[in-house]
Amino acid sequence: MRRLVFAIGLAVVASAGISASFAAVHQARTLTFEERFAPALPLMVKH
Repeated sequence: MRRLVFAIGLAVVASAGISASFAAVHQARTLTFEERFAPALPLMVKH
């Protein structure tokens, strides 16, 4: 009985973590090349 409760709790925690990671990936937007490398562009031009 105790093992069953532990397994159910573990499954709930795992599914919540997977759901949260999918939500984070869905909300994240992709950056353009300029947005991603803008801080490094002046350094690349100087060299």
